Formats: sequence, structure tokens, C-alpha cells
Amino acid sequence: MKFDMPSDNRRVFMLHTLVGASALATAHQAHAGTETEAVKETDAYPKSMGFRLNTADVDQTKYPRHTLEQHCSQCQLFKGNAGEQTGNCSFFKRVVPVNGWCRNFKQVKAAT
Repeated sequence: MKFDMPSDNRRVFMLHTLVGASALATAHQAHAGTETEAVKETDAYPKSMGFRLNTADVDQTKYPRHTLEQHCSQCQLFKGNAGEQTGNCSFFKRVVPVNGWCRNFKQVKAAT
């Protein structure tokens, strides 16, 4: 049985498309799983954003706009449940403590 070239090319293309789509779906699931990993002060990117596990430890000289009232649980980017000590940060795509802080802090707007 002989296969003509155009048909073989379509099969190869479809096979590659399926393999690529599977790899993409797997990578997306792996990335989504990182939201359970906690942000560390020593990680390069959080460190560059001035991230601290406790807002009281922020260098006021380096971040003069910081106040003690600013902490992750009061940030628009924080998603957590009442009573829990951690929540997900949409900025870092990882778990942060409720008392943490970074220079990307955005105050939750009061309901009107």
C-alpha cells in the first residue's frame, strides 16, 4: 500500500498538532499548580519588589510610602479566606502571608 505525499503530510501535521496541544495543556496545569507554592523573601523577583513576609520588617528608608497598615490582606491583588494566615497573590502567582508586603501594594477600595 502506497501513501501519497499530501495525505502523509496531513497526518504528520495532525499528529504534531495533537502532541503540541497536549504539551501546552500539561504546561498550563503545571503552571497553575505554582499558586500553592509560597513566595520567599530570598527569591530574586520578590526580593526586587521589596517583598517581606511581615510588613513590620519593611525598610522605611527604601520604601518611604510604606505604612504598617499596608499588608497583603489589604491589597487588591490578594485572594484569601477570612481567618487564614495565607492567600493567593495574583501578582506573584503564589501564596503570600496576610501580613506580607511588596512595593506593588494596591489598597483595596472601600465599597461605596
